[in-house]
Amino acid sequence: MEAPRKGLFGGMLADLKRRAPHYISDWVDGFHPKIIAATLFMYFTSIAPAITFSTVLDTATKVDGVSQIGAVEVLLSTAITGAIFSIFGGQPLCIVGVTGPVSIFTVTVFTMAKGLGVNFLPFYAWCQLWAALMHVVLAMTNCCTLISWVTRYSCETFGFLIAVIYLYTGIKDLVSYFGSDHTSSLLQLVLGLGTAWLAVTLTGARSWVIMRKWARNLVADYGATFAIIFFTAVPYMGKNADVDIEKLDVPEAFGTTSGRSWMVDLGALPAWAVFLAIIPGFILTVLFFFDHNVSSLLAQAPEFGLKKGTAYHWDFFVVGLQILLTGLLGIPPVNGLIPQAPLHTASLAEIDVVKQPDGKTREVITHVHEQRVSNLLQAALIGMMVSDPLLKVLGLIPKATLDGLFLYMGLASFPGNQFYERVMLQFTEPALRDSHHAYLDAVPFPVIRRYTAVQFALLVAIFLITLTPAAMLFPVLIAVLVPLRRQVFPRYYSPAHLAALDSGGEENTHGKDLEGEGEDAEAKAEMGGGEPFPAGEAAEAGGDTAGLRHRTASSGVRGGGAEVVPVDSKVAAAGAPDGPGS
Repeated sequence: MEAPRKGLFGGMLADLKRRAPHYISDWVDGFHPKIIAATLFMYFTSIAPAITFSTVLDTATKVDGVSQIGAVEVLLSTAITGAIFSIFGGQPLCIVGVTGPVSIFTVTVFTMAKGLGVNFLPFYAWCQLWAALMHVVLAMTNCCTLISWVTRYSCETFGFLIAVIYLYTGIKDLVSYFGSDHTSSLLQLVLGLGTAWLAVTLTGARSWVIMRKWARNLVADYGATFAIIFFTAVPYMGKNADVDIEKLDVPEAFGTTSGRSWMVDLGALPAWAVFLAIIPGFILTVLFFFDHNVSSLLAQAPEFGLKKGTAYHWDFFVVGLQILLTGLLGIPPVNGLIPQAPLHTASLAEIDVVKQPDGKTREVITHVHEQRVSNLLQAALIGMMVSDPLLKVLGLIPKATLDGLFLYMGLASFPGNQFYERVMLQFTEPALRDSHHAYLDAVPFPVIRRYTAVQFALLVAIFLITLTPAAMLFPVLIAVLVPLRRQVFPRYYSPAHLAALDSGGEENTHGKDLEGEGEDAEAKAEMGGGEPFPAGEAAEAGGDTAGLRHRTASSGVRGGGAEVVPVDSKVAAAGAPDGPGS
């Protein structure tokens, strides 16, 4: 059993050694019918936020009435980096793209540049160049091990927050349509709610009692895609075609929004501004360190039972190189997407529906198709959309349909999130309270209620901050939850209760190292079995990887209300990177 590597590049080399033997199979395993469904689903779930955020950036980055960043820049960034990550990334199940926090960061940098009296694009580029350097240094020095200190508490709060933001965005947009003609407003409301309802209904087809199993699986796999296509077509049917509704705002031809050249003139910035760009570059690095690694953790949650191993250090290095590229081109940087990353893994899962003794049904993951093809194809589809003919097609999609997709993505992120489950238990009749997680038997319900209330209050506070000019700092606030959970909570909750709430262990969960090198298995043996890093010993062991076992925010994304769990959950530490000091 090989010990974890130490020293400069140690984590990256270990990642490459772990993933390299699977590289050919990553492509060969992509030849499966389910890949098509996953590709189309990821295409729609990635392009919808990309277009939405591009609209925000188009409006907020105008210089003399000319936008500096728009739809083409966002789509191109998503496509190029998605293709690069699918080919060179260690964990290709992680979907990358432009996020809401990145949009907020970009607008803030634009405001800074305007206030400083310097050119925005060169300043924006230097911010990214400094961030790229910091990413590379962090990856080289094995700093991604620090993510092993993150517990379920922070991850699920973050996942819940992203779900709420998607729901808020979708609802806010649907409400905004009521400032126009009533007929138009009602049609757009139907499009949005109809898309969300149909997607949830069809993706839950596996629990239906009608049709054969293969047909139910087919409906579930393509449910979200069909919902989007159907409600995109509805406005063009019959008299609906006479109703004026809002559609995606895209340019008529491929090119930069402002008409500039693609390469940014890095020399068009005074020396003092170049060094001042270190500050926003650092903020971007903090954002991506948490956001990307957590999205990767969620995509590789134990519930999925992945077999090919992780590559946190190498992936963060690749993200750094991608930031270097986007900086030189003056387009937005990308990182792992939530909930798209775990949704991608879930869409590749083979699922059986089993009946439990209490009569309820439960979706059980039997296998996940771990491959690179679906990620590459969805990036290619997004890249094709910046061509002149397809830009016009993209402009035919109603905004309300994509708002409905936002609603679906938010709703689909809740099943499997223990935080969401605990919130719902507060409103459940005591005799009917049930959970697949062990904490319900191990922790008195008044303690669960208090623990959940504090977490919910923190969630609301952070969400409200995202609605203010200080929104760019919200990842820092999420990161603060880590020391809060590790240093403050033990003063008010017993170690046994915290261990039960953090692990959230399934009764049928077994332990096995996902890393493929046996580090956690060795630690487990040394500590006498059980969790690889039992609560109470995690600090001495070098990180609370036990608390990372069930951090997924969207492992049950199939709709239909059934929680998705693996039939053979052979993962212990969710593939968390080796603990600090490894």
